[in-house]
Amino acid sequence: MEKSIHLDHLMLGVCYYPEHWPETLWQEDLRRMKALGIERVRVFEFAWNIVEPTEGVFDFDLFDKFLDLAYAEGMTVIMCTPTATPPAWLTTRYPETLNADKDGNLMHHGHRRHYNYNSPVYLRYVKKIVSVLAERYGQHPAIVGWQIDNEINCEMNEFYSEADRAAFRVFLEEKFVTLDALNDAIGARFWNQTYSEWNQVDLERHSLHGHCNPHMALLEKEFFSLSAIRFVKLQSDLLRPLVGQRFITTNGIFGHLDNERYTQECLDFMTYDSYPNFAYGQEGINGKRDGELGDRMWSMNLSRARALSPNFGVMEQQSGANGWDFSMLAPMPLPGQMRLWTMQAVANGADYISYFRWRTAPYGTEIYWHGLNDYANTPNRRLDEVAHIHRDFKKLTSVAGSKYVAKVALLNDYPNEWDGERDLWHGPLDHASRNAIFAASQHTHTPMDLLYLQPHMTAKDLRAYDMIFYPHPSILSDETATLLKEYCELGGKLVLGARTGYKDEYGRCPMRPMPGPAASLCGITVREYTLPHPAQQTEIRWNDDRLQALGFWETLIPNDGTETLAFFAGSYLDGECAMTRRAYANGGAAYYLGSGFAEATAVKLLAICGVLSPYDALVSCPADIELALRVSGEHQWFFLLNYTGEPQTVEIAAQMQDALTGALHQGEQTILPYDLLILQRS
Repeated sequence: MEKSIHLDHLMLGVCYYPEHWPETLWQEDLRRMKALGIERVRVFEFAWNIVEPTEGVFDFDLFDKFLDLAYAEGMTVIMCTPTATPPAWLTTRYPETLNADKDGNLMHHGHRRHYNYNSPVYLRYVKKIVSVLAERYGQHPAIVGWQIDNEINCEMNEFYSEADRAAFRVFLEEKFVTLDALNDAIGARFWNQTYSEWNQVDLERHSLHGHCNPHMALLEKEFFSLSAIRFVKLQSDLLRPLVGQRFITTNGIFGHLDNERYTQECLDFMTYDSYPNFAYGQEGINGKRDGELGDRMWSMNLSRARALSPNFGVMEQQSGANGWDFSMLAPMPLPGQMRLWTMQAVANGADYISYFRWRTAPYGTEIYWHGLNDYANTPNRRLDEVAHIHRDFKKLTSVAGSKYVAKVALLNDYPNEWDGERDLWHGPLDHASRNAIFAASQHTHTPMDLLYLQPHMTAKDLRAYDMIFYPHPSILSDETATLLKEYCELGGKLVLGARTGYKDEYGRCPMRPMPGPAASLCGITVREYTLPHPAQQTEIRWNDDRLQALGFWETLIPNDGTETLAFFAGSYLDGECAMTRRAYANGGAAYYLGSGFAEATAVKLLAICGVLSPYDALVSCPADIELALRVSGEHQWFFLLNYTGEPQTVEIAAQMQDALTGALHQGEQTILPYDLLILQRS
């Protein structure tokens, strides 16, 4: 079931905190917002103590007044549940509601997200505050939707309170039923880790080297995810009977969380928090990070949001310098960058953009996390830029509801993502390959989707893509291998890399030839493998091309009917098979690379699979331009985004209309620094 936002036009919003400002400013603020084209505000995510200043004593005066004023001024509101910051009276009186570190030391009040998901006491108070808010404001005419909590699993995605430890034992007992099954799954015979009673089982605690059993660590992350999903669903289930047709969402996409499952089970659609300026943080002020893509790399994160909701919202869009008073230093966006980043989100599927925040906080941790207005509350360049964006949005009304188009996908799954956090033979390799593959798609203007493998997926679902990269799935089940084989049999082209199929579902390395279930899929056996020493050098010879062999090396033995495409060249691997192709009916194929993926390798694979630069015949762009396509029926919008400080020239083969100016373009067109061109074609 598609979980998308449904709007009849591109919409601007902003995050607002009426509790931070005198009531005398509210009306002026709302009217200034409307003058800029802002139609919607998000409120209340950190305001629990405003309505419940002491336990059981409620005061709705401030938000009654603000919501009534917003309605009178024609401003719609997204109301939040305030459970990300429990009040001091609650955490002081009931310290068992707090999260803890591995040694059991409790977090203290004064920051945010310091609670745990499994405290019966905290859940009781969550039910109470959410119910009270829904009963009072569920039918308020200003409110169009609800946001649950704020940035689930942000900052803290591990939970070690006593309540979590007790819930973890219940989770394991439900999953495995017997201790024998659990002990087998985690390889408990190693180092005498066998459990004989359920009360011996625990979440990770500090031990020698600070790490627990790796298979138990994987189960922990599954448990953390399930705990978060249950926490969100608790609130969603409380809201739905009381809020009518108003939507329910939440914001951000964070770790140790099955975002697909919790979007499907709890939300109407996902919203994302987009801060491209992180690319130019303290480490990157004088240059780019993430493979030289810089802020353009944020399109990978936006693709992640699009995988959850094909049309999504951005609840927090960068509007100024971002940073706390003790970390995350970053510069102010350059002229044009805020508009560019807004259109980056729209190009990648966002129909709602809400800026964080209306006015920069004059106090607290986020005094350097700038909003649209500076401390002085006087006109500035960023406010002018919002007005410009609103004028653009009015000309792009019909873009709302259109879909981003990609025929190439980058596949991932949660077990491999979670296992790779501690597996140094896998995690860094997978991270580097994914960045290189995405950079290849960006630099060659080959639109790409990011997908997470889900239990309900079929080969027909995957066949929506002509080509799928699944770089290094160390954990690979027989069921998944069968699904991928069926995809190839339907004509799809699959690319796998080194470290595929080494592990089972619990992260164990079974006694079987590598690459495990992928052996028959790809028609190969791994002869030899190594994590090379930095001093060791080799490359991959693919016809006349010499490509980097990155991160991990595997020599391959192709079966009959499997074609050798490339060889290692150099070191003791010289002349060994490095890459293969197994052909399937209907033009399908399974490729296996016995290495990590360099950008040049990914480009060559895109080319040989016939999906490289699909729109070059219409629009030819330099590598520094991002190209994205959104389509609705017969209408197409090509977004061309220039992230550089230099003018870029594109070549337009067929005459197309400029969606923002109405001008007709053909031939060479220049896109100014930090600017964009949107071409419409019917």
